[in-house]
Amino acid sequence: MKDQLADQHQEIRTIPGLFFWGAILRWLSWISPRLASKLVLFFFTFPGRKARHYRQDHLFSAARRSWVMMNGKRLRVYQWGEGQRRILLLHGWQSRGTALRYLVPSFVERGLTVIAMDAPGHGESSGWRTTLVSYAKAIRAVDDMHGPFEGAITHSFGGRALAFALAFEDYPWQIKQIVMLAAPNAYEEIIDTFMVQLGLPEKLKPAVLHRMAQMLGRSVTESEIFSMGELVKARILLLHDEQDQIVPMWEAERIASRLPGVRLMKTRGYGHFRMAKSPEIWEVCRRFLLKGNYQE
Repeated sequence: MKDQLADQHQEIRTIPGLFFWGAILRWLSWISPRLASKLVLFFFTFPGRKARHYRQDHLFSAARRSWVMMNGKRLRVYQWGEGQRRILLLHGWQSRGTALRYLVPSFVERGLTVIAMDAPGHGESSGWRTTLVSYAKAIRAVDDMHGPFEGAITHSFGGRALAFALAFEDYPWQIKQIVMLAAPNAYEEIIDTFMVQLGLPEKLKPAVLHRMAQMLGRSVTESEIFSMGELVKARILLLHDEQDQIVPMWEAERIASRLPGVRLMKTRGYGHFRMAKSPEIWEVCRRFLLKGNYQE
């Protein structure tokens, strides 16, 4: 299990030159907190190196690729199956749509179409930055072209982006059931951690949060999943692993405790990244999305 957890951290890609920029930002925070907070937000929304596939497999090769245009930029879309009923897959930070491809056969074999996408600044999609707002708008653009989707499976940041889209994008969503794998809720805590990594002073935080709120169009607290619950008209199953070292269990527990009707299923042994590669998890996702329950 120790080796398994070590593998998790190998999948976290650091931003090149972050230590150097941290030193610059520390200096700048004393001279111009306004400019420093702007640069902090720039780096916070920069995923770093784009995830690539270095090995082919039949699921990756079988995906039909297309583009969806959004404000002059391209979003890479992957499709499996030809059914009328449609499921959407949404990846996490520093990942790409095909990372969730192992879930595809469970639905295609039952006559559904599965659509995945590379978020802005990820995979083969245009750009180098990703915000919660841009990911949400990208989900809307893909739904408009390839939907409507009746259900979705998300991993990590993809869950936050979908909740944000359903809550704040004025659009006739038909997504009724969602499985969120390792969904993060503690947005402000993520910002705290990022600032600690950069070695930034605590006095800069209010300026960063203010700029973040401007970007989101609402406060950081209002952008938490548990705060968006009343606006998200879908049943949600949270799958969260007790050994997740990226998103701790208490985040899932807080979502489940604050939102009526949200189910939390705790697992052990998958960590943060291995859920979507487990046959046991595929079955749970299938049962919940197609039958409305996760136990038979």
